[in-house]
This record gives sequence, structure tokens and C-alpha cells, in this order.
Amino acid sequence: MTLFITDLDGTLLNYAAKLKPRATEMLNRMIDKGVLFSYATARSFHSAGRITAELNLKLPLITYNGAIICEPDTGKPLTDNFLTAENVKTALEFCRSKGETPLVYAFVDGVERVSYLESDTKRNKNYLDARKTDKRQYPRTSYDEIFEGLVYYITLINPVSELSELKAAFADCNCIYNKDTYSDDYWFEVYKAGVSKATALLQVKELVGAEKIIAFGDNLNDIPMFEVADECYAVGNAVPELKAIATGIIPCNEEMGVPVFMEKRTVTVWDYAVPIVQKHEQFKAAVHALESNCNLKSGNVGELNEKPIHAALKRYFSSDTDREAKIGGFYADSAGENGIYEIQTSNWGKLNKKLDAFLDASHVTVVYPFEQRVHNIAIHEQTGELLKRPVTRNNRDLSGFFLELYRIKGFLTNPNLAVCLVGLEIEKIRFEDPANPRKRYQKRKQDKKPLALLTEIHLNCAEDYRIFLPDNLPETFTKKQFQAALKTATYRAEASVMLQILEYMSIVHKHGKTGKSGNEFLYTAQLLRD
Repeated sequence: MTLFITDLDGTLLNYAAKLKPRATEMLNRMIDKGVLFSYATARSFHSAGRITAELNLKLPLITYNGAIICEPDTGKPLTDNFLTAENVKTALEFCRSKGETPLVYAFVDGVERVSYLESDTKRNKNYLDARKTDKRQYPRTSYDEIFEGLVYYITLINPVSELSELKAAFADCNCIYNKDTYSDDYWFEVYKAGVSKATALLQVKELVGAEKIIAFGDNLNDIPMFEVADECYAVGNAVPELKAIATGIIPCNEEMGVPVFMEKRTVTVWDYAVPIVQKHEQFKAAVHALESNCNLKSGNVGELNEKPIHAALKRYFSSDTDREAKIGGFYADSAGENGIYEIQTSNWGKLNKKLDAFLDASHVTVVYPFEQRVHNIAIHEQTGELLKRPVTRNNRDLSGFFLELYRIKGFLTNPNLAVCLVGLEIEKIRFEDPANPRKRYQKRKQDKKPLALLTEIHLNCAEDYRIFLPDNLPETFTKKQFQAALKTATYRAEASVMLQILEYMSIVHKHGKTGKSGNEFLYTAQLLRD
């Protein structure tokens, strides 16, 4: 078994220090299927636990850069890597003499505390402001008081001492000096000698019985972890020193490089051949066959009682040997050598449970029928007489399609899932009764008849979604500019949902909190990958 272990800040978390909902869905699905996953962070369990609360974590967690290994549900420490009495004495005397204002993590009378001088919180302001609800905060009046208890971690934020002085003073301890991921603060962190993410990782590996370690990181404190891992991958935003020793580079934290990589490594990829697109005559033949005999079957794929568009597409995508099949308690529209096909016009949220079962067994293509050209015909309900001149409407609005994609977003990067957008020409017949005006506002009976296949787009991987980017986008753009660009694009949709899907698929990147134009977020289109 392989143990996947990741750093949090700058690696798994985005620049808002959050775990994206799609990343949570992907990781939980893998964890529930038995994938060994945990994290190694400089954060405390209290801090990390709030961010990762929705993950179904089952393995021990590495916190405080390896100083504490704890249980995933309670945070109860499984190790006790406390600083020695001599280490604590040295730290106390140095901080007092230099005027440093440390954050001291310790167990005081059996209770976990973060002690600090209440008289001087200027350098610790960002830390304390971001953790106002942290019950561990323990303001004290003197240096002697803040170093009480069993100390296991010390942090100096924006220390006044030179780095050489700090390293000399804490030569008997492990020390890390990093720039904070979310601010301009610099942190100097101190913990027990001989302890690191690497030593903790090897302990966790033994505890869970893993045979191999794959690690992910972005910063200097991940170097020890990379040195003991069998494979190690730096995210695209990692520091150069980490990239230099990495097995490979994966997409950055904003592009959810870790869960996407894990999904590719843990999912069995089934055989699948991308169909030849736009077989117009074949679709017309499928429609003609259905018109000739509504009960006609293609192989073992039945079309009885199905609506014409669904039945025509089912016949179009099915070979002679395909059949309807029951898989994991759910029926597939068509299953054969080239995988499963599901034709679904709406309510894709209902597909989530189906996809969870189907993707374990086969490649799956979900087909979305898009009414690209519609001939509207009004017919007398009683006589069949044509009431109005037929009206033809051409449609470019894919808002409904992107809304359905959003409903299954947790599966979109699965290598066994393809989405097929089929643009159809249809005839929409509406039955009216002019003699009964009361029926005007009632739901009228209508039939939809497929006439021709106009467009067929197969979305087999993330890069295929690039087709929906408007050509005239500026290098950096807002949602309003994106919506304006869509007006002249081949395909358009409501900008908010469309941008969310393109961001999920790493086609566009939303800038952090500081990347705004007025009140609007800025976006950048990602470069095409090799």
C-alpha cells in the first residue's frame, strides 16, 4: 500500500488557506475507497482541523513540523517530543535579553496552551487576529510565565535578532525560517532536535503498515520529508530548492495538483477509444429506424417507452453488441466494449451515485443533448391544423449544460469520465386549443422530434474544456469582461457557473484576495500544457 502525505499551506490549500470543495469531494472518495492519505503541516491540530474538518481522515496526522503526531478525530497526541529543560531555559533567556516576543506552545497543567506576552502583541498581530476563537491562547505578563509547562514548539514572528544570532542561540534544536504563505511576516520556528516531518512520516508509515511513501510539498520545511519519501512531488508554486530535489512537478495549489495527481495514480484507467465525431448520416439513420419501428432494438439496448431524442442518441452511440446493464445497483443506458454511455438531459445531480458505481467498472461517457436549432410549430389540439407559421430559433446558450457539469464536478477530472455535448436540430411541436383561452396559461402538451446532429464535442480531459474560452479575452480579466467576451463567442453561458467549471478544470485561475479590480476578482487563463 502507498501512503500519500501532503503539506497543507501552499500545497493542498489554496491562497485563501482553504480546501476547495471539489478537492474535498475527490479526497473523500479516494479515502473511502481505501487510499492511505494524511498530511504533515507546521500548523497545530486546532488550526489545521478547522480547515480540513470535512475530510474523512482516518490516519494519524503530523503537526508542528513533526513535533506532534496526533489522532485524526480528537487531536490527541501520539508522541511527546518536548523540548529539554535546557532548551527552554536557553530560549527564555535569549528572548528576554533580545526583546523577542515568542509564541510558546506547551501543555500547562495538562491543557494545551499558546502563551504570549499580552503587553506586546504587535509582531504577533496577524497570527492572533486570525485565531480570535482559539481557546488555547494564553496571554501572560512575564517571560517566566510564557515558558511554563511542557514546551514543544516556539515561534518568533518577525524576530528582531539577526538570523545568524537565532541559529546560534538555538543550535541544539531544530529550526526553520520561512516567509508566511498568507502575509509578509517571517517566522522562525523552534522544536526538538532530531524531530522533523521526515521522522514523523516514517513513524506514520510504520503505524499504518504502508510499503511506499509519496509526498507533496511547496516549502523548505518539506525538504526532510522529500528526502525519505519514495516519490516526492513539488507543486508548481513551490520554492526552487524543493523543485530541485523533487521526483516531478505537479500543477500548483490553486489548480488542486495534489488531489488530481492522486486520482490519476489510484484510479484504474479503463480502455476507451474516442469516437469519430459528427457522423451526421449515422444519426439520421438512427432517427429513421426509430420512426419506422418505435420498438426497434440495437443489439440488446431497448428503446421502448423512451422519448425520441433519448432513444435516437442511445441508438446512435450503441454498437450492435452493446446492451443495457445493471452495474452496482444502477442501470446503464448502454454498455459495451467502449464503456458505458448515459444520456442525460437534466438533473445530473442524480448521476453522482451512478457514477460512483460505474467508474469503478468501466469508462463512462455522459451525453448531454443540446437543442442547438429548434423549429417551433403550433398545431391545433383537435384538428392537427397548423396554427402559426413555424419559427426557427438558433441557440448558443450553454448555461444549462454548465449547470449540469457543476452538479457532477467532483468527477470531472476522473480519467474514466468523458462528457459529450451533442448539438441537435429538433422539431418542437406544441398542441394548442384556440377555442379554450383558459388553456393559454396551462402547461401545454408538446412533442420533441430529433431531425439532425449538428455538433458533437467530446470532453475527455481538462484541456478539452479550453474550447469554451472566448478568443478575445484579455490576459487578465474580470467576470464582467468574461461575460462581455462571451457575447461574440461560439458558445456562451452564464459567466459565474462557466467560470467555476473552467476554474475547476484549471483552465482559468482566480487570483487571491489582493488580485481584484475594484470589487471584482481577476482571472487569468492558464497556459496550454504540453
